[in-house]
Amino acid sequence: MGARYILALVLMIVVMIAWSLFLAPKPDEIPSTEEIPVASDTGETPMDPTTQATPDATDAPISPDLWTAVEESPDDAMVNVRTDNYHIIFNEKLAIAKQWRLNQFPDRSDPAHAPLNLIPENALNCLALRFANSQLQLDALRATWRADKSEIDITNGQPKETLTFTTTIGEKLRVAKQFTFSPGTYFVDMAVTFQNISEEPLLMGGTEPVNGYELQWGRGINADLLPHEKRSGKRGRRIQEGAKAYIGEGKPQRQLKSEQALATVLWAGMDSQYFSALMIPDPQLAATYKLTETPQANTLTDINVTGATDTASLVMPSFYLTSGHKEMQTFRLYVGPKDDTILKGIEAPNAPEDPVRLSKIIDFGFFWFIAWGMLWIFKGVHGVFGNYGISIILLTAFVKIISYPFTRKAHNSMKKMQKLQPQLLELKEKYRDDPQKLNRATMRLYKENGVNPLGGCIPWLPQIPIFWALYALIGSAVELRGAPFFLWINDLSAPDTLIDLPFTIPLIFTQIDAIRLLPIINGLTTWLQQKFVGNMTPTTDNMQAKLMQFMPLIFIFIFYNWASGFVLYWLCNNVFTIAQQYIQNRSATDEEQVAVVDTRKRNNAKQK
Repeated sequence: MGARYILALVLMIVVMIAWSLFLAPKPDEIPSTEEIPVASDTGETPMDPTTQATPDATDAPISPDLWTAVEESPDDAMVNVRTDNYHIIFNEKLAIAKQWRLNQFPDRSDPAHAPLNLIPENALNCLALRFANSQLQLDALRATWRADKSEIDITNGQPKETLTFTTTIGEKLRVAKQFTFSPGTYFVDMAVTFQNISEEPLLMGGTEPVNGYELQWGRGINADLLPHEKRSGKRGRRIQEGAKAYIGEGKPQRQLKSEQALATVLWAGMDSQYFSALMIPDPQLAATYKLTETPQANTLTDINVTGATDTASLVMPSFYLTSGHKEMQTFRLYVGPKDDTILKGIEAPNAPEDPVRLSKIIDFGFFWFIAWGMLWIFKGVHGVFGNYGISIILLTAFVKIISYPFTRKAHNSMKKMQKLQPQLLELKEKYRDDPQKLNRATMRLYKENGVNPLGGCIPWLPQIPIFWALYALIGSAVELRGAPFFLWINDLSAPDTLIDLPFTIPLIFTQIDAIRLLPIINGLTTWLQQKFVGNMTPTTDNMQAKLMQFMPLIFIFIFYNWASGFVLYWLCNNVFTIAQQYIQNRSATDEEQVAVVDTRKRNNAKQK
């Protein structure tokens, strides 16, 4: 093993970092389109106040004095809804959600560990309605809502309760948003009722029949920051966050392809690393998906929000309302953790037989099948020991056991290569001026002695998918978020912190703002591993030897701000590798001693 063994590690880490930095999609890129003017910080494109549209979407002049959109203010009344799982704050005047805190998941970047809030401070589209009929939309921007309750609290075993917001739009349309909150769940049922209170038929839609109105969520979703990320102002790389929609095939997409633009969606919403806010329509509504991008100047500097330019919308087909007629459309909202066990239990409203497959929001990457298997094993071990750290240790041991035949074969191959070093040096001296002949002679020597020059890397081949899957698992499985191991390791999805430093040391690949013991211990075990396998290294390259001496220190800095669960896996892998090497060395020594004894016996027998 030796140099090739360690270099295989380094190469794999370099590939992982390079992929994350350069090849992975960037979730918060500023759109290349020209900036769109925004009215009243609502994220909506304002219409020209000198024009209006009739219900059949024909433009006509309108007085500029009528452009008085309702704006949010600090004095707005708020409606609080509390359950065991969440605390929601609604703005009564706008009938939108302003905060959605998850009681079971503390904000890791908050010293007080307040419940994590998923709605960004400047998000004004969370459960907002936008009408394709431009006259209705203009009137809706001037309308104010009223709630039938000021507070709901079902934290002490009370039954489900409802909250209803109502408004009148342009003296033509009465709209009600009714929310039903159930104890012990993460979903909320929502019913939107439209009533035509005019004397004339009313078209709920614009020029296109597929576009009646939008139910929106955005912009963005709060990032689940770690303490060191908030202190440094730099967020770790997290891919494929922001708006998402799922049409029942493939993977959830941020932007649907042109041929899928009119496809019926099962759900749409906002997605972050461990949490999602998803809107599930009644399948009979045949809702489609729309992504609205709103460029803003602070996107690159505001690390608190991911997908900060994104608003996800469910688009309802247009419909007519005759005078006095009512139309009710239902939705289910899921705002909570990306926990497969919970997500599997969520059903579409009015259609429990139609699977919505919310678990598709969990993405474990290329080796997803391995990651799902690992998560199943982790949960099983956690059910016995109550500790995901023990699950990681047992997983490491299992991988070392199944890879032991490869490791032993590599060990024997490296021993043979060590014995060939004098002959390799002779060949190098003989063909110093002819590299091609040197390569042919070297390969011939390997073949004659049954040596595989790549034998040192063989034990790592079956482990590469494990590394990638574990890397994705720790970065996406909410079960590991905040999961403690022991002592100071209180979150396996975050770097371990022994002592916070009052200053920050910037480095090339990382920054140091705390004393982290786990990467240091891992560096020491890497050094010990080199000592155990170093005598098997068949190399005379002085530069390579010098590089290997610094490898333990390099590993410390590479892993310094990585999730402690992944570093724990690497540390255990080092320890088990050292143990394996020790056993193999002892076994080889015993075999050599037996061979020496047998030789002496044969020599003594010949002398007699």
